[in-house]
Amino acid sequence: MTEDVPHHSPADRSIPPAGALVLEVGALDRPLDLDALFGRQAPVELEIGIGSGFFLSRYALERPDLNLLGLDHMGSEVYRTADKCVRLGLAHVRVVRCDAVYFLETFVRTGSVAACHVYYSDPWPKRRHHKRRLWRPAFVAQVARVLAPGGSLLLKTDVTEYFEVIDAVVRGHGGLELAEDRRLDLDPMPGDIESNFQGKAVAAGHPLHYQRWVRRAEG
Repeated sequence: MTEDVPHHSPADRSIPPAGALVLEVGALDRPLDLDALFGRQAPVELEIGIGSGFFLSRYALERPDLNLLGLDHMGSEVYRTADKCVRLGLAHVRVVRCDAVYFLETFVRTGSVAACHVYYSDPWPKRRHHKRRLWRPAFVAQVARVLAPGGSLLLKTDVTEYFEVIDAVVRGHGGLELAEDRRLDLDPMPGDIESNFQGKAVAAGHPLHYQRWVRRAEG
């Protein structure tokens, strides 16, 4: 089901063409100059696994002070997100189709990111598919590397078994400190951006696990 885009009048902002928001991996510098990429200096936050762009577009509306970069491995989701952002006149968003570990390792400088959002990544429940899961040591190592000291990793999942895997792999890195841990279905978070997926999970009685980890200043 297609999610509605909130009404917004773009009269007071410069609306970019749709293609301007979508980055082509083959044309990018290695590593990226993020200020040049966005055409301004501002803190950069990433969302990995943008889906239809529900979170990224609404977060961008709330945070015009940030430069926001979304990653997904599906081209259809990248273009859906770009279309949402263009219709909202959001010039401070960029999206790219790429494997997350490869993109972080190849294009993102150490300590250049203020926050990384990873919400409801595919749990790949069948054991033979576990190797496809996003949350593995190589991914956490790259997230920790690109985060600035004090930067945040924010995550959600509605699958308890996968949450236990995520918690263990993040703790195993050692460079991130747990700052917040809650069940959103039992203890809703003020200001939380609730996607249609999240709302349906709550209605179905799923546990909604949320954590925020902070990059340690040392190491």
